[in-house]
Amino acid sequence: MKSNTLPFAALAAFAVFTAGCASSSSSYEKAGKTSTSLQETALNIDKGEAQIDTTLLALSDLVNAPNQNIKPQFKTFESAVEKLDSLSKDVSKQALAMQAEGAAYFQQWDSDLAKIQNEHIRSRSTERKNVVAARFDRVRASYVQTKDAFVPFMSRLSDVRTALSADLTGEGLTSVKSTADQAKRDAVPLREALSQLSSDFRVLGLSLSSSSQ
Repeated sequence: MKSNTLPFAALAAFAVFTAGCASSSSSYEKAGKTSTSLQETALNIDKGEAQIDTTLLALSDLVNAPNQNIKPQFKTFESAVEKLDSLSKDVSKQALAMQAEGAAYFQQWDSDLAKIQNEHIRSRSTERKNVVAARFDRVRASYVQTKDAFVPFMSRLSDVRTALSADLTGEGLTSVKSTADQAKRDAVPLREALSQLSSDFRVLGLSLSSSSQ
């Protein structure tokens, strides 16, 4: 869900996190900046939920309350769908980057652990790494859940857009009504997934903040 970005562009923050923390130089400052970025991204995920509502409202207005000239209503709906489609492509790229950068980050952390001579410090640092890794995996799993909920939702919206592009008539609207209703039902688990994703980003962001440790 970036201003109009589904939670999806949210995952780009991980690239900042992994690239920034890989260096020991002022790492706590970089972690603090990443914390802020993650929490701001959570806000953008919330905005993504609002964008879904906007899209569904445009769809409902088009299908259930068409004006005599339905072209403006269709254009509004079409624009909303295009924004969501763009977001889905962005998140696929960002998710791949997140996993690649995440793997490199934890590999670096393991390398640093091997250099620590004090057993107690090494043990505590290992515990800390495991906690962060678990949170990282939680966000990744939350992303997968969000994607799984988003795919059928986006597919139905795209089908409605395509069908109406070819048949923007009263009968055309009737033919897509059941699909529009299903998209509305799809949005229920999608909103839940987005809420969880937003929460996970906030938790991870706070865990990296020096003020919360």
